[in-house]
Amino acid sequence: MAVAFVFCCTTLFAQRKKTPQPDSLVAAADARIWPQVLYGSFFGPACGFGLNYDVRFTRRRTGLGARVGIGFAPEYRDSWSDKPSPPRWSGSPEDTGRHYLSVPNRPSIFGGLNYVVGQPNKNCAELGAGMTYLFGDSLWFEEGASDRTLLGWTAAAWRRHFKRHFMMKIGGMLMFSSNRVTPNLDLGFGYCW
Repeated sequence: MAVAFVFCCTTLFAQRKKTPQPDSLVAAADARIWPQVLYGSFFGPACGFGLNYDVRFTRRRTGLGARVGIGFAPEYRDSWSDKPSPPRWSGSPEDTGRHYLSVPNRPSIFGGLNYVVGQPNKNCAELGAGMTYLFGDSLWFEEGASDRTLLGWTAAAWRRHFKRHFMMKIGGMLMFSSNRVTPNLDLGFGYCW
């Protein structure tokens, strides 16, 4: 009986312990997961504040993907004059020909393709292009009044995936309308899954 007891004890303690994986293997496994991001943006293709959904077609954090979203451009006021303003010392109550325009918040929808290159757990570069449809007029991006604004855009950004599930990006973009090119910022912070 003593021999059986010693045999069982040595068999139980002789099992191999699971060896920890090197950090490079863990990092490689993390890079293959969470290719989707939902994030809020400031400026960017939403032309104001937006909610973006970004997905990689490669099922990794890098590679070719798409970006779609909804947003709204904040209201603004504009004024202009048909005639030169009278001198300040005249004090006459006559009409100066001044016109005022108030444009309310306008919703927008946008979409495009983008490519992310770099190390997924470190700094990445993002390049993209797409279209934005802005419901209503936008004198920021286009001369002349209309009931809609269609914009094309190209973007370049620095993108960082933090530990596990968070992503941050900052970049610049050019917005193209029928008669104007406008530089714009692209800022975002969101959640990966």
